[in-house]
Amino acid sequence: MTFLIDPPLLIGLAMLSQYLGSKLTGHSNRRAGQILALFSLCTIMFTSTSLYLNMGYMDWFWIPFQPAVTSGRDLMINSGIFSFESQNTTGLIDALAAFQILLYPFWIYAGYKLYYILKPSQNS
Repeated sequence: MTFLIDPPLLIGLAMLSQYLGSKLTGHSNRRAGQILALFSLCTIMFTSTSLYLNMGYMDWFWIPFQPAVTSGRDLMINSGIFSFESQNTTGLIDALAAFQILLYPFWIYAGYKLYYILKPSQNS
């Protein structure tokens, strides 16, 4: 994932989770959708944090994007599009990255709320 893609991805996954949860249970039980959304959140937080920290077990994820990116952290920061510093990130860049990851639950919540705003009425 990347910091550019993750927010809309999390919103979309939360909406999809609520939709699938309602279809799987056959009624408007929100619990199944919430569990699916929580699983999505944990998966993306783990993946994004591991990429940003350049964990070796995530090399398979960013290597296909070479030469546009040089590491998991570079993929997270630059998405293969920008050219921000991704080697020496101590300080502001690390703080902004941590803040971005801490916002991930908000994006899931936003998708959850958006689903119920856009959801067609049961009466129609």
